[in-house]
Amino acid sequence: MIALRATAVLLVLVSAACSRDPRTLLPRETPTPAEERFGEASRVAAAGNVESALATYREAVALDRAAVRPHLRYVRQMLRLGRRAELRRDYDARAAAPGATDAERTIAERLRTNGASSALRRVYTAAAERNPRSPWWRLALAEVEIAEADAWNERRVSAIERADRKEELTAFQQSASAVKRAQRALAAAAEIDPQLAEVHLFRGFLRGVEGDLQPSAPAREAAYRAAEAAFSSASSRSPDMVEAWGALGDIRFRLGDARGSLIAFLEAVRLAPADATLRISLGVALHEADRLAEAAVQYRQAAALSTWDPDPLLRLGDALADDERWDPALAAYREALQRDPNAVEAHRKTGMILEYLERPGQARAAYERYVTAGGERSSSVKRRIERLLRAEER
Repeated sequence: MIALRATAVLLVLVSAACSRDPRTLLPRETPTPAEERFGEASRVAAAGNVESALATYREAVALDRAAVRPHLRYVRQMLRLGRRAELRRDYDARAAAPGATDAERTIAERLRTNGASSALRRVYTAAAERNPRSPWWRLALAEVEIAEADAWNERRVSAIERADRKEELTAFQQSASAVKRAQRALAAAAEIDPQLAEVHLFRGFLRGVEGDLQPSAPAREAAYRAAEAAFSSASSRSPDMVEAWGALGDIRFRLGDARGSLIAFLEAVRLAPADATLRISLGVALHEADRLAEAAVQYRQAAALSTWDPDPLLRLGDALADDERWDPALAAYREALQRDPNAVEAHRKTGMILEYLERPGQARAAYERYVTAGGERSSSVKRRIERLLRAEER
């Protein structure tokens, strides 16, 4: 399966790209000024205007320093930009100032940790105990545990590939334990506010990990169906929530719902046009539907947004090759290698095109570069080289 997680594995502290999310069962008649600024910041961030979004998140924080969600979103954005030291200085000062809120002190404590799951769990558990009527620290706890479960599941998959039964069992047990902790945290948040869109979003992430752990196809599909329902619920409660649409596209893709996946990814990209990962996901969904020209457009956009990343160019080359546009495909692979000489799959893919075009000398040279670079499929590529050499001798 092509990994499409525009989330997830990119799991977030609090997902919201939404302007209004109910905190109680009663509808909110008018959003507070802080909520309005938070919603605006989320929309600006989705559009790719990072510095403007940060400034607007800071405004939201200043308008309601006790509100947890704006702090979490602001911290998330800063950490993604690698500005941890700046962030820690800011929150150390906030926590030391007279009148510091519990949210400010908690974030300061969180930033003083090493970021390990155990440390974050301790900080968020204490915050949840101090704030029994707030769902946000419980959602942050759920995020930690879902990420932990997903990481252990990746180790389980790796152990299966290596036929390491002992490591596989250990990783499964660790992942299952994290899933149970996430279930408890999420249940506590849902008890406080079952209508909150983020509750449904995180439930979807959790069901997805549960599905990954299932040993049988029917059980896995049932969990993925539950995840789909949760993501659909999150997106209906908060139509501007980018993460919900991206996750919905991913889970529908895994379920084989090509049309539904495309609909979700198109909406996610509409909401967050500057998100390269979402554009790659949309490109893959289009590619699988044989809409090759449209897939190529998305890969090009992703390549322009992530100027350091060779992956969208490799995918672009694949789409162009499948469309029998050989020269542009070869150009895409060359550009991928210019970005990252370690993108060695470009050599193999280049060789395959050149071999098909009956340019054996150039194909063999590309294959030899792949083998020299230690490509994972070197054994099969060596056989291609030997075949080309025998053909030249005849």
